[in-house]
Amino acid sequence: MSCLAVPAHAAPAQADQQYDALIQRARAGDHEPALTALRERLAQAPTDRRAAWDRMIIAGWAGRPAEVLETYRQLGDAAQLPPEALAALARAHRDERQWDASLARYREGQQRFPARQDFVLGEILTLADSGRTADAISAGRALVRRQPSNADARIALAYAHIRAREPYEALYEADKANTLAPQRNDIVREYVRTLQHAGLPEAALRIAGERPGLLDRMDWLSLQLDAVAEQVRLADKPTRTEAERFAIADRALARYDELMPQLRALGPQGESELRRARVDRLAALHARVRMREVVDEYESLRAEGVQVPAYALTDVAAAYLYLRQPEQSEQLYQRALSEAYPPEGDTEARLAAQTGLYYSHAEAEKFPPAGDVVQQASAEQPRWRWVQGQPAAQPNDLWLDAAQVRAQSRRQADDTIEAQQQLEELVQKAPANSGLRVALADVYRARAWPRRAESELKLAETLDPRSVPLEVQQGHAALDLQEWRQAEMLRNDTLARYPEDLAVKRLDREWNVHNKAELRIEGYRGLANDSAVVGNGNFGIEAVLYSPPINYDWRAFGGIGYATGRFDEGNVDYRWARTGVQYRVRDLTLEGEVSTHSYGGGGRAGGRLSAQYDIDDRWQVGASGALRSTGTPLRALKQGIYADTLSVFTRYRASERSEWLFTVAPSRFSDGNDRLEAGVTGVQRFYTAPHLKADLLVDLWASRNTREDTPYYNPRSDLTMLPSVRLTHTLYRRYETAWEQQFLAGAGAYAQRGFGTGAMMLIGYGQRFRTNDVFDVGATITGTSRPYDGRRERELRIVFDLTYRF
Repeated sequence: MSCLAVPAHAAPAQADQQYDALIQRARAGDHEPALTALRERLAQAPTDRRAAWDRMIIAGWAGRPAEVLETYRQLGDAAQLPPEALAALARAHRDERQWDASLARYREGQQRFPARQDFVLGEILTLADSGRTADAISAGRALVRRQPSNADARIALAYAHIRAREPYEALYEADKANTLAPQRNDIVREYVRTLQHAGLPEAALRIAGERPGLLDRMDWLSLQLDAVAEQVRLADKPTRTEAERFAIADRALARYDELMPQLRALGPQGESELRRARVDRLAALHARVRMREVVDEYESLRAEGVQVPAYALTDVAAAYLYLRQPEQSEQLYQRALSEAYPPEGDTEARLAAQTGLYYSHAEAEKFPPAGDVVQQASAEQPRWRWVQGQPAAQPNDLWLDAAQVRAQSRRQADDTIEAQQQLEELVQKAPANSGLRVALADVYRARAWPRRAESELKLAETLDPRSVPLEVQQGHAALDLQEWRQAEMLRNDTLARYPEDLAVKRLDREWNVHNKAELRIEGYRGLANDSAVVGNGNFGIEAVLYSPPINYDWRAFGGIGYATGRFDEGNVDYRWARTGVQYRVRDLTLEGEVSTHSYGGGGRAGGRLSAQYDIDDRWQVGASGALRSTGTPLRALKQGIYADTLSVFTRYRASERSEWLFTVAPSRFSDGNDRLEAGVTGVQRFYTAPHLKADLLVDLWASRNTREDTPYYNPRSDLTMLPSVRLTHTLYRRYETAWEQQFLAGAGAYAQRGFGTGAMMLIGYGQRFRTNDVFDVGATITGTSRPYDGRRERELRIVFDLTYRF
C-alpha cells in the first residue's frame, strides 16, 4: 500500500507489494530506486496520477525541484493535486526561485486545505526567500499570535528574521520553539542553526553534541568550522596574561589541523568548506604572527585558482607588510577597501585597512598617495557620534585614531614640525591616552630632543606602565641618552614578552648594533690645485677602530694615520698612531689617548684629552686639548714645527633642522707662534620634503697669529665668511638602506690683514650610501677658489669617510 496517497486514493489490497516497498525505502531516504521505478511506470502509463503524485513528492524529498516541475507539466492537472503533491510543487517553485508561482501554490493550498499549516508556513518561508522579509515577518507574527504554542510557526518566523538579518530576534523565536518541542529533532536542528546564525557556534555545538545524528556530517563539520572561526576572532583580543596571548590562536590552529583532513576525505562534497577553512586559517596564522605561512598559504590558494574573499585580504596584506613587501600589501589593502569595507560599511575595519594602506604606501616611499589615504580616513571619521539611548553626542574613538595616524604620517614624511603640532594638540585633548604620548615622544626624538621625549614617556608610564610601544620608545630614548643599562633592561623585557613585534625587533637590532665594534675611516685627496699653501698631491687618511662596549660605559680604541704633500721646499710624509679609551655615560663623553708622531727625525710622543657635556637637549659644551696635534699644517711639520692645541666649544641645537657651533681654539706652535682661532658654523634647514632637503650653511672664522715670518701659511689676522646652500636628494631608500646625493654651492669673502678682501667660491657634489644599520660611506668632491696672500688659488679635492660596525 502506498504511503504517500491520502486515504481517498489508497491502493487496493492487491496492489504491487514491491511498489509499496520502494515507497517505504524512499521515506527512509533511499530515493533513487523509487524514482527509477516511477519514471518507468509513467513512461508506460503517462496518465497514472498516483505514480505522478508519488514521483513529485519523492523528487521533492530528494531535492530535485526540476523533476517535480517536469512531472507536473506532464501531468497537466493542478486542480486534482493532493496536498502532499501540491506542497511539493510549491516547494519546487521556491527552490527554483520562481517566487510568484510558489506563493500562488501555497495560497492555493491554504484555500483548498485550510486545516494544513504547511501551506501557511511555506508562504512565510517563500516571502522571506524572495526578499519580502517585512511581509514574511508580518505573516509569521500573525501566525504566532494565533498559535503561540506552535513550534513550527515560531521556527518559520525565526527564519524570516534570519533572512532580514535580525539574528537575535530569530534566536528568541527559535529558543521558544525549542522550549515548546524539545523532543523534536527538526525543531532542535533549526534551533542549532539559528544559534549558528547568531554567532554562537559553541552553544550550537554543545546542543548538537547532546543528540548524535542530529546533523549530517557536512553540517557538523561546518558548525565546527564556525566555532574555530569564533576562536580566531578572539585571538586578536587582549588576554588576561601575556602567557595566554597566543593560546587561543594555537588552539584554533590545532583544530584546523584536525578538521581539514576530514574535509579532504569527503572529496568534492567538502571542497567548499575546505576552502573556507583554509581562508579562515589565514587569520589564525596572522594572530599567531606566523606571517611567512600566511603569505605562503595565500599564494598557494591563488595558484590553485581560489579567489580569496576580500575580507580576508587585510590579514594577508599585513603579513606582506610585516615581511617588508609593501608593494604586494598595497594591492591587497586597496582591494579590501573597495570590495569588503566601503565607506558605508564597518567603519572600524575600514579605518584599520586605510591605516594599513597608508603604511604600505609610506614604506614603499610613495608619500603623495600615502598622504591622500590619511586625509580621506580623517575626513570620513566625525569627531562626535550619536549612540542609541544616549541623550548627547559621544566622542568618536575612531576620529582620534585617524587623527593620530595623520600626525604620524607627517613624522614619516619628515615634516616633524607639523607632526609635533598635531600630536601636542591631541595630547591636550586626550591627556590620559598613553599611545598619543608615546607617539609624541617619538617625534621629540626625531627632533633631537631625547630628554623631552623621556619626560613625555614618564607621563605615559603612569597611564600604562607595561605597554610595549612605551617600553620600546623608552629603550630608544635610553640609547640616545647613553643610558646603556636601562636600554638593555628595556630591550630584554620587550624581547622576552613580544619577540615577534616589529618595533621590538627594531630596538633589539639597535642594541645589537650598539654592542658591535666600530671602524671609522676618514680621508682626503687633492685632485688638482695650484696652491702653494696646501701643497700638490696632498693626501691624508686615518683609520680608528673602537672595541665593543666594555662594562657598558667604556670603549678602547686605536688608530693609525698618514698624510703627505708636495711643497716648493720638498715632500713631507707624516705618520701617526694613537690609542686610548672612551667613556660614555648620560650627558658626558670623555676620551683620552696617547700617540706617536713621525714626520722626519724619529717618533715623538703626544696625547689628547676631550670632553663633551650635554646641558640639556639644546645646549652642549666641550673642550679638547692635544699635544702634537694632528691638525698641524704639513708645511710646518716639514720644518720640524709642531703645534699644541686647545679647543673650547658651545653647541646650540634648536632641533634637527637648526644647529650652531661657537668655537674658540688657541694653538701654540713650537716655533713660538701663538694662534687664536674663533668661529661660528651653522646649519639652518629651509626646505623639507620626503626626498629632498635644503639647508643654509654658515661658516664664519677669524684667526690671529703673533708671528708672520713662518714657513707655513700664517696670516697676521684674517676673516672667512662663507655662506652656502646644500641640497640633499634621496636617490633610493628601502628601510635601512639609503642612497643620497648632495649638491653644495657657496660664495663669500676672505679678508687678510695687509692683502685686502677677495671673493671666495665653493662648489661641490657628493654621494652617501647607508645600509643595514652598520655600513655608512660617503664621498664629496669640492672645488674652491680663494685668495692666499693676495694671490688667487684654486683647489679640487675629494673627501671621503666610512663607518662600519661588526
